[in-house]
Amino acid sequence: MSEAPKDYKEKGRLSAVQLDKIVKPFELSTSDKKTPPPHLSVWEESLTTPEQAYSFLQENSPRRLVIRLNVDEVRKIEVVVEDKNRYSGILDVIWVHLLQDSNNDKKIKDCRPGAKGHSGITGLDEESTPKGLTKRQAKDFRKSLRFQLAELASKDHRLLDE
Repeated sequence: MSEAPKDYKEKGRLSAVQLDKIVKPFELSTSDKKTPPPHLSVWEESLTTPEQAYSFLQENSPRRLVIRLNVDEVRKIEVVVEDKNRYSGILDVIWVHLLQDSNNDKKIKDCRPGAKGHSGITGLDEESTPKGLTKRQAKDFRKSLRFQLAELASKDHRLLDE
């Protein structure tokens, strides 16, 4: 889920540039970076409705744009660095159990409706960038991954009813 661009309601369409430049839904948050393994939270739609996924976000979150990604297409994303080195298999989608605090200060599996569908896209963090790239190449590499995810997301999206 992401914030919708300002003109989304009028136009009803979305471009990858809007997602990548304005909304940036494919950058890992500080908490995403701290989770083992670092991942971008996503939801399996057959197990979690968009409304249920929204309920796990902060109250009154502006992230009401539902974007759909095909797992196989995410895993096929590859990046070519300087027209010579091709990197594939960087991104993966994994199951990630949501945890919540219990009465005795331990974390327990979240059993709220929709929690079962929580997943994560791995490979977007700095540590997943191939070794041997310059700082500029590494930054461009991660940007390319995010842009390609935005390209996929621009094909299938809708606004969650308010």
